[in-house]
Amino acid sequence: MISCQRVMCIIAIPLLLASCAQIETSNGEPQWDFDHQVQFRQTKLSDNSYHLAVVPKSKTPFSRLATFLLRRSKDICLNYGYKIEILQGVQGFNDRQGSPNYIWGSLEANIECVSSEKKK
Repeated sequence: MISCQRVMCIIAIPLLLASCAQIETSNGEPQWDFDHQVQFRQTKLSDNSYHLAVVPKSKTPFSRLATFLLRRSKDICLNYGYKIEILQGVQGFNDRQGSPNYIWGSLEANIECVSSEKKK
């Protein structure tokens, strides 16, 4: 006879492993990065290019959004061989003082992997 604890372990271990696995969502769906505490949308444009939008939430500092954009670009292309074209979302130094209640848009960029190695 199998004990109740053993049954619980048999059920719990696969569930824990599945929750740790990175689940690939569909193209352009909102995703959340728990390490950097940012929301983002990643869309594949072609084999070597992607569109990445990093969404500011609850006064997320711009430095965190920009750092995430760089790190995610490296993860997508699997190395530092990439080009980033910033489309919108860059703030000036005095923007928060001039418009403290303004709702800022997403930091959006196109990423092009220059080398042949990239994430599927």
